[in-house]
This record gives sequence, C-alpha cells and structure tokens, in this order.
Amino acid sequence: MADLELLLRFWRALDSAFETVEPSWWGGVVADSRFPDIWDVNYARVETDDAALSVAEVESSLLPVMDRIGARHVHMVVFHPEQLTALLSEASTRGDRLSWDTAMELRGEASAAPSGTDVEEVDPQDPSFWPAYRESLDEFRITEEGAIRQLADIERDVLIPAGKRWFAVREAGRPRALGSLMGMEGVGYVDHIVTFPEARRRGYAGAVVRRIAEEARRSDLDHLYLLAEPGTEAVSLYERLGFEAMGHIASTLRPR
Repeated sequence: MADLELLLRFWRALDSAFETVEPSWWGGVVADSRFPDIWDVNYARVETDDAALSVAEVESSLLPVMDRIGARHVHMVVFHPEQLTALLSEASTRGDRLSWDTAMELRGEASAAPSGTDVEEVDPQDPSFWPAYRESLDEFRITEEGAIRQLADIERDVLIPAGKRWFAVREAGRPRALGSLMGMEGVGYVDHIVTFPEARRRGYAGAVVRRIAEEARRSDLDHLYLLAEPGTEAVSLYERLGFEAMGHIASTLRPR
C-alpha cells in the first residue's frame, strides 16, 4: 500500500475540488449537491486499514450527507481491501455491487510510439469535443441522460478549470479516441481512455496514453497512475506501455 500513498494524495486533492469533504478517522465523505446522480463524487473514501471498521460506522457519516444532497446511490471506495475483507464481505452479503480496480503506475518512460498516429490536445471550446465526450460515455455503459449531463457539467465546471487536459486522435475531423490527464500534488492521473468502435485495432488508445505520459513528464508530474479493471485487455495494453500493477482498490455500490 505504500506505493499507493501518492495516488491517495492525488485523490484527496481531487476531492477538494468538490463541494463537501467531511473528514473522519477512517477517511472522509465527499459530496456535491450539483451532481447527485454521479456516485464517483458522492461517496465514502475509506483510507484506514483497521479491520474492525464496519459498514454501519461508515454509513453513520455517509448516509446523512447523501440524504442532504439527494444522492441516488451509496458508494464506498476502499484503499486497503486486503485488510478490510470483513467490511467488503458485509457490504456484498447485503447486496451491494462489489468491484475492483488494479492501480498501475508508469515506471520509467512509456514505450516508444509507432509513427503515423497524431494525438492532439483538445481545446475545450472546440464544438466537436462535447458531442464526442457524450458519445464516449456509452462505452462506459453510461446511458442515462441525467447522468450524462451531470458528468459533462463536472468536466466543464469543475475538472477542466482545475487543470484537467484532454487529448484526442481524430478521423475526418472527428475525435475517435480520447483520454485525459489530471495533475495534482505532483501526481498525474490518466483517465477516460476510450476508442470508438469503428476506430479500434489501430493503436489509437496506446498513442493517446503515450502522449499523456509525455505531457505528464513535461509538466513535472513525477508519478503517473491509472486504474484498470483486473484481467482485461486494457491491463495488458498498459503493461506493454510501461505501467506496473501496484495494488488494488475496491468499491461497493448500491442504489438508494
């Protein structure tokens, strides 16, 4: 877990961009009443490795805040899942959806890029970006209009003003692959790597990640992380690019 302390430092700094952060001995509750449908900004960040922590103790702090903002889900992110197996088992047994992410860090420089793929930085004022962003959410199985609208608002009103940068590969003037870089506290985070179905198998995702790694180095971000679903093709891609698995993060989710 020591290797993930820098990622956790980034995560705390990112959370501070939102409306509410209520600290607790086990971590904290993050919330923003502008985005009640988005569980990634309305959740409990569980940082402790104390195996005695229970779901009830977390929710005694979490639920009043979720009630206040009208959140539609109950969400926990657990940074020490190997130590908090009882907490995760309790949540899973009652019916919460349990998911895992592999936390990966770039070690050294990203592998050399093949020639022929141009990756450009996106101007958020470019009118072609926002339709492509909305379209890309379908690849993450996000289809509800309210959630799509709120996610776009988070990008436009919170994350881009806080320094988030977007990169794209275009075909015929349209973004066909996307990815983003966020840097905080000297730590970079790669997110939203996606290639649209008609443009796959052309190396676009790898090209986007390489460009992001270059920009992170130029921005003096000494560490670069991303999260990937374990056992997927994405993990293999990132390993080929020079990322190494550093640990796991677990999440629980249930509707209100």
